[in-house]
Amino acid sequence: MDTFISLHLNGCYNYGYVLLIAAAACLSLALYHEARGEPYVGKLMVARVIFNRIESPRWPSSMCNVITQDRQFSFYRNNKTPKPRDEVAWVKAQELAVRIINNPDILPYTDADHYHTVNVKPVWRRKLYRIVRVGQHIFYSYDRPVAIKTSIRPKSRKD
Repeated sequence: MDTFISLHLNGCYNYGYVLLIAAAACLSLALYHEARGEPYVGKLMVARVIFNRIESPRWPSSMCNVITQDRQFSFYRNNKTPKPRDEVAWVKAQELAVRIINNPDILPYTDADHYHTVNVKPVWRRKLYRIVRVGQHIFYSYDRPVAIKTSIRPKSRKD
C-alpha cells in the first residue's frame, strides 16, 4: 500500500491532471479517515460537505486546502495525516473519490457544511442548523434549510 491506485480521471492533461490527482488524493484521505465505517450515503455526505465548503466564500476554494485547513477535520493535525492501515478500505476510498471527482452529481443535494460524530457535542453546533443524521455523523449548515417548493412526484399521465 505504498502508492495510490491508478486514477482514471476523464479528460485531464498536464497541470489540470496534477490538480485532479491531488484533489483525488486529498478526498481519498478524507473519505478514509472521516467516513470509512459509514454507509455509502454517509461517505457521500462527507464528500458533499467538502464540496459545499469549496463553493463557499467562508473556506478555501480548493479540495486540498479545505481538507487541510487547520482544525477542520479530526484526522489532519499539525500538517500531518495518519497513514491508512486498512488496505481494502483505502482502495475503496480512492475509488469513490475518483468517481465523485469525475461526476460530482452523484453527491446528495444538501446545504450541509459541517458534521461531527454522534460521540461528541461540539460547541459550534449550537450556532448551526441541524440537517440530518446519517450513520454515526450529524450534519449541519450555516444556512437555514429551505423546503422544496415544487413536487418531486411525477405528474400522472393521461392515457
